[in-house]
Amino acid sequence: MTLLAPLEPQTRHAASPPEWRPPRHAHASVRRLHEYWVSRRPSGLAMPRRLDIDPAEFPVPLPNLLLLNILDGKPWFTYRVAGAKLSWLYRRPLTGQPLGEGMPEPERTELIAGAMSVASSGMPGYRRGDLGWCGRDYLDFEELLLPLAGADGGTAMILGIMMISDPQGKDC
Repeated sequence: MTLLAPLEPQTRHAASPPEWRPPRHAHASVRRLHEYWVSRRPSGLAMPRRLDIDPAEFPVPLPNLLLLNILDGKPWFTYRVAGAKLSWLYRRPLTGQPLGEGMPEPERTELIAGAMSVASSGMPGYRRGDLGWCGRDYLDFEELLLPLAGADGGTAMILGIMMISDPQGKDC
């Protein structure tokens, strides 16, 4: 079962975009990627551009990262990059594949809806739950999706991380 958690507002300033942060209980890597994303935002902009981020600087495990292309029609999203942990989870390479391909329908719809929300709002999205949909209901996940701006200032790509843990909370 997936639990959707709203991101918590911090301080709001009239001259700058609202600040958001993952829930306090979020995995440390999820929080670190969010902090990196915030630190890479050009002054006064709601989100960084792809050129503002450098994978060599990511403070999180690269096998857990993903980068989604946003397309004009179906499929709405494709994996530009998918770390090895995600390919292990899906039991196949994901790079170049449509988001959600091969997932059962309820989970696929939820995954795409979350990405669409991030793309349309320009705000981060967070969710957590178990991995029962892929036969690994003994594992839990946390996912953070972060928008990246294109030349027009709208969301052009999505940077994300998925952390997977066992029942004792140990990273898998």
